Amino acid sequence: MNTTLDYKTYYLQLPDTLAQKYPELNFENHCYLRIALDNVVGTKWDKRIARPAYKNLTTEQRALVIYYLSTYLDDKSTLLSHNMISLAYRGKLG
Repeated sequence: MNTTLDYKTYYLQLPDTLAQKYPELNFENHCYLRIALDNVVGTKWDKRIARPAYKNLTTEQRALVIYYLSTYLDDKSTLLSHNMISLAYRGKLG
């Protein structure tokens, strides 16, 4: 099994699936990645990880990003909570 390919597949597919599942949130697919990545690194993700993130994450970070994206599929409250945390990291809360 090629875990890099599997990771990239999940990394690319889960955000699209989330955008389809939650059309009322009006998030683009990259918004879900921002939310997960920011929560994985504990700040605005690109302060700690070079772009593109999927090529520069550690194995543990990759697993946690996929875990968060998968969790968001069934747990909208965690998604919304993580979004608020991400926005705070970015200075975008009131």
